Amino acid sequence: MAFKKIVVGYDGSEYSKNALKKAIELAKCTEGEIHIVGVIKPIEFGVIDYITPEEIEEYEKEEETKEEKFLKEAMNIVNESGLQASYKILEGDPSEQIMTYADEVKADLIVVGHRGLGGFKRLLLGSTSSEVVKYSNQSVLVIK
Repeated sequence: MAFKKIVVGYDGSEYSKNALKKAIELAKCTEGEIHIVGVIKPIEFGVIDYITPEEIEEYEKEEETKEEKFLKEAMNIVNESGLQASYKILEGDPSEQIMTYADEVKADLIVVGHRGLGGFKRLLLGSTSSEVVKYSNQSVLVIK
C-alpha cells in the first residue's frame, strides 16, 4: 500500500522532528502529501474556576503563538527537503484531534513521535502516540 496522504503530529519535540523526517522520506517514495498538525490543549475544566477570563484568553494566545512557531519550523523542514506540505492548528485532546483530522483528509497514514513535550513520561509510549495507535482508523507509524 502506498501512503499518499500522511498526517504528522508535531509539537516541536525531538521525537516529532524525527517523525516529520520519516514522513518526508515516505512522501518522497510515494509522491505523497504531508499534512502537519499541531494541537493546543485547552485549560483543564477544574482550573477554570480559579483563573480569570483574561488569563484564559492570554493562555490561548500564547499557546497558539507557540504552535504557530512549531508548525512554521516544520514547514521549513519540509520545504528544505523539496516537498510541500500543509499545516493546521487544532484545539482539544491531541490524540482525538489528530485522528479526527486524519479522517477528514482521508489520510492513509499517521506518523507521530514516540513521546512529545508532555511533562509526564510513560514507560513505553507517550499518551498521545499510545491513543493514536489504539484507536486510529489509519495505519500508524511511531518514531523514536
